[in-house]
Amino acid sequence: MKNIVVTGATGNIGSRVVLELTARKREGVMAFVRDPVKAARLAASGATIRRGAFEDTASLRAGFAGADTVVLITAGSALAEQAAAAIDVARAAGVRKIVRISSLKADIEGPTDATRQDGRTEAKLRASGLTHVILRGHCFMQNLLASVGSLRSEGKLYFGTGSGKMGLIDTRDIADAAVAAATSDAWDGQTLELTGPAAIDYDAVAAALGRELGRDVTYVPVPPTAVGEAARRFGTDEWTAKVLTDYCTAYAKGWGDFTTQEVAKLTGHEPRSIAEFAREVLAPAVRAG
Repeated sequence: MKNIVVTGATGNIGSRVVLELTARKREGVMAFVRDPVKAARLAASGATIRRGAFEDTASLRAGFAGADTVVLITAGSALAEQAAAAIDVARAAGVRKIVRISSLKADIEGPTDATRQDGRTEAKLRASGLTHVILRGHCFMQNLLASVGSLRSEGKLYFGTGSGKMGLIDTRDIADAAVAAATSDAWDGQTLELTGPAAIDYDAVAAALGRELGRDVTYVPVPPTAVGEAARRFGTDEWTAKVLTDYCTAYAKGWGDFTTQEVAKLTGHEPRSIAEFAREVLAPAVRAG
């Protein structure tokens, strides 16, 4: 079996990739993590834990040793720098293929710094000579979990995208697509935009949650800047707060109003709907309080 290393393996996407691979009784699954304590569930599933950091080249070399494929996930203000280090080490280590988890419509002239950094990363990966698949994820449904407090106490969903529609996607579907790309050569060389099944606005999100909870849930539009300000109050770093503001501005103008069929093509199943997400994830989180 070909060895697969997953970076960012304790996050929403990375952890599911690891667990899906090990659930298939696949050997040679390695989770590259900063803190092994947070990876106990992954280790219990049969994954090999490799401790390291993108800033530590020696740990990257050790982490990628013997790997055929790397599922490359980076995040935060240094996401492009981290990805560049990983790509360079992967080439030197003899890695054959990288499956890159990128962002929606990544472009060096995109509307957010995350979009622009991912655009630079994609360009570097294409120029590296490595076999690659690039998976661009739309806005995550899991981001709605940040609103559990107001949903629970007020029945209100505050966000800054106005009436803009988005092809919201469940991160479980991104992970499933990454597993497919990592275990098959059918998608090599492709850049794929991953979306949910429908482009919806936040009124539709509120309605789906309300049906699941059996009570009214109201979407309250706020300015994009208010989203960033709220994030700062809750301790979010300045870079992330600015990225959130810029994404909201773009989505409010229709930047994310589209869907694709790529999840179904990659995975063989339809992407999860907002109704499914509300039933399986969001409503239980709201009720938990």
